[in-house]
Amino acid sequence: MCAAVRRVSVALALGALVAPARALAVEPAVDGSLRLRGLYGRDSGGGPTLGIGFLDTDLRARDLTTSGLGGTVDATFVLDVTEAHERRFGEIPSVDQVRDLFLVHPFADARVRAYVGRQLLNEAGNAWVDGGRVEVDVDGPDAQVGLYAGLSPDPYDAAPRTDRQATGAFGALHRDGLDVALAWNAVLDGSTLDRHFLYQRTHWRAARDLFLATYVVADLVTSPALTTALASADYTPVPEVNLTLNLSRYAIEQYRDAAVYRNLVEPNQALLVGDEVVDLVYERARFTVSFRLPGDWREYQSLEWKHRSQDQRSAWQSTIGVRQADAFGLGTDLDTHVQFHNGFESDTWLAALDLDQDLGGRFSVNGRVTWFNGRTIGRTTDRGRLFDEAQEVWLFGGGVTWRPVRGHQFDLDYDAALETELQDQRNDDAVWIHTAMARYAYYY
Repeated sequence: MCAAVRRVSVALALGALVAPARALAVEPAVDGSLRLRGLYGRDSGGGPTLGIGFLDTDLRARDLTTSGLGGTVDATFVLDVTEAHERRFGEIPSVDQVRDLFLVHPFADARVRAYVGRQLLNEAGNAWVDGGRVEVDVDGPDAQVGLYAGLSPDPYDAAPRTDRQATGAFGALHRDGLDVALAWNAVLDGSTLDRHFLYQRTHWRAARDLFLATYVVADLVTSPALTTALASADYTPVPEVNLTLNLSRYAIEQYRDAAVYRNLVEPNQALLVGDEVVDLVYERARFTVSFRLPGDWREYQSLEWKHRSQDQRSAWQSTIGVRQADAFGLGTDLDTHVQFHNGFESDTWLAALDLDQDLGGRFSVNGRVTWFNGRTIGRTTDRGRLFDEAQEVWLFGGGVTWRPVRGHQFDLDYDAALETELQDQRNDDAVWIHTAMARYAYYY
């Protein structure tokens, strides 16, 4: 679907949300935000000059009619003025994306709700569907079950596709410090089952100072496998000490049509041999300790271990930092930390400082600086034999925020990156990258 058609479709949908309320003289309840962002970037290394605009819309409307009709729009529109389409550190989104665009109507004293349109279902593990959904309260507002079915949007450019269908069922429970969601999802490509997965999420306040959480995605299309598994425990034994343990496992999602990876996964995340995907799994454990020090300073440190199945390599990362909400009695938010990373193929060091200052009069400013140094250690690889890759990067940035009234906010940010020791390039000249972004947000 072309960009112009998407814009017209959303404009018509916005009109459809408001028109019934006007016709019946019902005062709707509307909230959300509109955010307009403009980005300009250039570098001294011959890279593309960037000029990109973004319009983010987030609108939620209730009581559009006397029967309680409501709706939601959540979309991002992109105008790439320079048509560069990419940056040095990744690809710039070049397509408009409508994530949510649906109407909802309550029945039976709002115990039953029917949805129609495009829906990104967080309660079903971010299942995505152009179709319908029915949700029922089974134990008051504390428990729900639901079903959905419809077309499955293209995961790359968000366009509707009639050859792909999605269906699933979900349930949720919220009670006494416990929040649980469970879902089953299936995506069909034509008449063939393409993706098939289960989803589970839990947040539980097990004790006054102990919080537990899990997030699990199990893919079933080829063989049962935990493609995503997260577990965390947050414990505060005394007010001055906080302990956090995070365990996670990330694997490539299973699709019967493996060619989908060409659009969904970056080259460094999957190895492709024809249309065959090599199994790639990352496992991680991270332990964090935070101490409250005199003067309202807080010191934090974490140790993280990672392992990947691709080459059976392990990596370690250590972070040590301090932060304070009122540094030096000036009302300055300060955060500084250093990080040491023994990676899969490289060793890196990083030091960062962030400062935020409220100037009063609805103005605030911030500044940031980061130093990064890295060098490859994979000398046995083909790339390692060709290049002794090393890089030193300095990042400088600052910004100002102005909120003249409650519903309007203006932001202006500037960031500069100085890259040196580019030993894998034909010359050793340093490269400057400049990026400026202006943002306006309207909250209603």
